[in-house]
Amino acid sequence: MANWRKIGRIATYSVLGTAAVASGLWFYFGKGGVRDANALRATFNEQKQEIAERQMQVEELSKYLAAVERKDEAAMELAARRYGLVGETEYMWKVTSTPEDSLSE
Repeated sequence: MANWRKIGRIATYSVLGTAAVASGLWFYFGKGGVRDANALRATFNEQKQEIAERQMQVEELSKYLAAVERKDEAAMELAARRYGLVGETEYMWKVTSTPEDSLSE
């Protein structure tokens, strides 16, 4: 005669084991699972690095703007050459207006 208690226990463990395997697979491969978390972490790190690079650019440009505000010609020339606004062999000319120029117009 069949031992129904033993059969029921085996069936229960089989169902629980299958559910555990299925939930583990869903946890790894499912939406919002481990794979997606790794992809999001990689994207986050890339964005963090890009933000750091942009911050460095902002700092350099703020130094350039500070030089412009205090009219430091050497710093402005250095910055213009660094950012490629003026070539290595080109000259920078400073054009200023004099009161005589404004009267002649």
